[in-house]
Amino acid sequence: MPLFMDTPGGGKMERGERPSDAKLLGARIGRFALLSMTAFLALLGTPTGLTQGTEPAGAVGLREGMQLEGPARVVVRALPAATQTAGQPQEIVRRPRPAPQAPQEAQGAAPDANAGDGSFAAQTALAPALSGTGFEGLDDGNDSALAGFTLTPPDPQVAVGPNHVFEMVNVIGRIYTRSGAPVQTFTLGSFFGVPAGFSDSDPRVFYDALSGRWFASFVSFVDLSGSQTDKARLHLAISQTDDPTGAWNVYFVSFDQVFPDYEAIGVTTDKFTVSSNIFDIDSPSYFGVETLVLEKGDVLAGLPGASVHLFAFPRRTDRFTVRPAQSLSVGTDQFLVTRDRNVATTLTVIKVTGTPAAGNVTEAFAANKMIIAQNAPPASVALGGNIDSGDQRLLDAMWRNGRLWTSASAACVPAGDGTTRSCAHLIEVDTGPTPPNVLEDIMFGEVAQYYAWPALRTDASGDLYVSLTHTNSLIFPEARATGRLAGDPPNTLNGTTLLRAGDIAHNSTRWGDYLAVAVDPLFTECVWLVGEYSKNTPGAHWGTFIARSSQRTGCDGDSDGWSDAAEVIIGTNPALACGTRAWPPDINDDHSVDISDVVVLTGNFGRRVPPTPARPNIAPDPPDGFIDVTDIARMTGLFGQRCS
Repeated sequence: MPLFMDTPGGGKMERGERPSDAKLLGARIGRFALLSMTAFLALLGTPTGLTQGTEPAGAVGLREGMQLEGPARVVVRALPAATQTAGQPQEIVRRPRPAPQAPQEAQGAAPDANAGDGSFAAQTALAPALSGTGFEGLDDGNDSALAGFTLTPPDPQVAVGPNHVFEMVNVIGRIYTRSGAPVQTFTLGSFFGVPAGFSDSDPRVFYDALSGRWFASFVSFVDLSGSQTDKARLHLAISQTDDPTGAWNVYFVSFDQVFPDYEAIGVTTDKFTVSSNIFDIDSPSYFGVETLVLEKGDVLAGLPGASVHLFAFPRRTDRFTVRPAQSLSVGTDQFLVTRDRNVATTLTVIKVTGTPAAGNVTEAFAANKMIIAQNAPPASVALGGNIDSGDQRLLDAMWRNGRLWTSASAACVPAGDGTTRSCAHLIEVDTGPTPPNVLEDIMFGEVAQYYAWPALRTDASGDLYVSLTHTNSLIFPEARATGRLAGDPPNTLNGTTLLRAGDIAHNSTRWGDYLAVAVDPLFTECVWLVGEYSKNTPGAHWGTFIARSSQRTGCDGDSDGWSDAAEVIIGTNPALACGTRAWPPDINDDHSVDISDVVVLTGNFGRRVPPTPARPNIAPDPPDGFIDVTDIARMTGLFGQRCS
């Protein structure tokens, strides 16, 4: 998406430019003004729609036969260290490319019979419980320190692996330990290999537990003056191991004159899928959704780009913003979702089968399912100034064990309210039958409240977790979470949990453009959420917060390697990593795993719990009630280590 910044001369500078590029501005000010006005009208809800037509002369993308390029081998721990950038940081605000304007449907439009009653989500007293205190993520001050400018909106992402947490925002990344200590911070331009002078945006990252690897994407482009050919790249990165600080294989796809906006990525057991909206770099002209399917095994192996099997579906101008699902369980069908461009009450569920290597990739079906009207929401009212709630496009998608979930911001009139608010629209689809069935259609709203930018995942038990932004006229924008248990009544959510309250009025209308939720690969009934809140920083006043949550005490709140639920059974303190009755393998509480601990465990070998005390029963997680070789293996694997 083109980004703009105010300059002292009163013009606009594109986000990818640095001050030394100011000589390019003169020929482009008129073009920028047109884009800014189009975006402004779109934000106001004026039905400007999208300009469609013939692609610009020389427009080239992968569908014309270009191939994946690379990979470059990037070692994250070898990237340039974060340093303070000298000078006054510049403030850059990204203007969104307009979404197609569909006719507004009645807010109470009823879903089809298999979507339940379609009522607004009920609130109950139970809310997802946080595990541990969470920690502060990146903010616009980090942008200014490392990149030399502040950028709004941040597009925060979080991914979690066996030993690390990876956060990305526009336009920097940071890797943490699982307890929240920063390991490394770097620009995404250096990570993805963005060419000098290019704009870059829209980071995506997740950890794929199916393969034990990290997947990430990014977009960059440059708008050149005169008759020069504009350029763009879709960047794709796959880690070589489960260590995100190590080596990655970084590929890219080149585009001429057009660029892949608002991309999203998904995986199955055998496919890596990317979908984006193709726009002219110079104007709001829209040329359709482009969906690429790559052979997952090829990119995991780091094959040369020319050897990676891939398939590009023809661009579809009748679709806009298709979201591929991240598969959290074994399966080869890639599910994707999109809201119908012209009908607000239609969700299109797409199934892609086959593999590029076999030459049989096909869209097995595209089923249209009726849902509650998915209309663009109003701005979210907040103390000190309203913020953007987004438009009608879908934001997120995930699949697990035959269940597909997707989310969006949407307009709704909450029960008991007479005013249209921004609400969170959450939809669950059963993908088993053909065509699939909508199981739940939740429009989550409350009287005089605004909820926006929902991201979601389900844990191994099927419990749902949602990260979202919350505002009302009396508070600054804050980060909250909500969710539901798998067995809760249909079309209901539990109450919300505060992740981080806002500090100050946000000084830009832009917010989002999305959030993220990630399932912990070690504790599969635990999820990690990144939220956005208004933070008291020198720039645009945005910050991020990262927290863990479990509705079944499935997290490891003290980061000692045992879930909260396991520690309750063992009898240790789930909120304390070291000390008296704190670390499960440290039976004698001397802060280390030594021979005395082994003696206690082996002295109880072969006994059941109870009547034997539970303390030696440290494996598996949760403990199995029997002191056996699993407990010995767990303890000997830690022998000689100290807690810290």
